[in-house]
Amino acid sequence: MAKTNVFPLYLDAAPVTLTANDSTYDVVSSRVILDGTSATVQIRFNNTTDVDHGTVVQFECINAANTVTVQIEPEADGASSDLATFAANEQATAMYFDGGWRWVALYGPSLS
Repeated sequence: MAKTNVFPLYLDAAPVTLTANDSTYDVVSSRVILDGTSATVQIRFNNTTDVDHGTVVQFECINAANTVTVQIEPEADGASSDLATFAANEQATAMYFDGGWRWVALYGPSLS
């Protein structure tokens, strides 16, 4: 029997800290720390090639002195709810479903 992951997570990967814009961010960790201390952080993540259904990514904003946003593509819920804007100490969780990413939990961020 082939070995498969029940939950396709990147739990063995170290947390990634993002401190600047990245319009082509590929998911490589289940935990992404957003630090807007010295620059605007605008992340757009849309990789679907190596992502399995059920993959979960937790975004945590530790500082929002500058604008901090995360945009998901393709968005499973439609373009009206694809952009999350974070303040300091806010978190959001995205999960990959058939058809794209979807925000599944918001702890403070606003959607647009």
